Amino acid sequence: MQGVESALYDVFPKAVRRVCAQHLYTNCRQAGYSGTAFHDLFWVAADAYNPYVFNKAMEKIGKLIPEAVGYLDKVPEQWSRHKFDVGVTCDHNTTNFVESFNACTKPFRDLPVLSLLEEIRSWCMTKIGARFDKAVDIGPDQLTPYATKELEERSADSRFCYATNAGGGEFEVLDGHVKFPIRLAARVCGCGKWQGCGIPCKHAIRVIYHQRLNPTDFVSPYFKGAAYKLTYSEHIHPMPDSTQWPTFELPRILPPLMRRAAGRPAKQRRRGAHEKKRGKRNTTVKCGKCKQIGHNSRTCKGGSTAKQRK
Repeated sequence: MQGVESALYDVFPKAVRRVCAQHLYTNCRQAGYSGTAFHDLFWVAADAYNPYVFNKAMEKIGKLIPEAVGYLDKVPEQWSRHKFDVGVTCDHNTTNFVESFNACTKPFRDLPVLSLLEEIRSWCMTKIGARFDKAVDIGPDQLTPYATKELEERSADSRFCYATNAGGGEFEVLDGHVKFPIRLAARVCGCGKWQGCGIPCKHAIRVIYHQRLNPTDFVSPYFKGAAYKLTYSEHIHPMPDSTQWPTFELPRILPPLMRRAAGRPAKQRRRGAHEKKRGKRNTTVKCGKCKQIGHNSRTCKGGSTAKQRK
């Protein structure tokens, strides 16, 4: 893996790199920096949209575990949201979308390579095809479903903010006991969230409503129909069954000889030593005899029955 990382620097020397905050936290635990307090402060720093919140969290981490600050400072890639390039308008600091795709391929993992690739192609064709049809109907200035949902949630949160006009297109928004400066024309908020994700934050929405404007006009073009149409302008075309594929006079490539290990092959991804285990479903057991909660009829101690309690 280190060879791949070195090659990325050589092939893409000017590319901006991010590191997954979840994997970075796992590395911190393996290095001996753990605990509930460190966990909470780490994610405050990773999710911080402005330097003030980040520095405050790092200051508290320094008081809790001084060595952890030095460890995090040595990370060359971007891992906190306040350092992300605002031109990208993407605030993802984890690789959850990759894990989601990995989970979707779970039913196909025990298939041969060609069958595996064919199933993935079919799955991608279905997903992209649905979005291709949706892109045909969406208007060029219409928001994507994700942006619509985010804007609705932030609009609801903006009810508890208060905007004051400072003149010159600048405003001051009070959120609880904290004030945030906003420059509406530049699309900049002191909290940093607006410029980080491309969708107006609750402070900006409060100002937009204060000025009797439409919040949709202040959303990044990346979250509108024109960009959606461009993203899904092509789709995967259907293919005939493999029995109808053309034949080629090429040498047959056989798979390498492998000795099958004992036991059933695992389908789930092997979790790291410091990753959280999947919790059991929180279900309540009710006894069929005494109708009491906390045990079943097989382990019933002979408590009072429902008729006796009546």
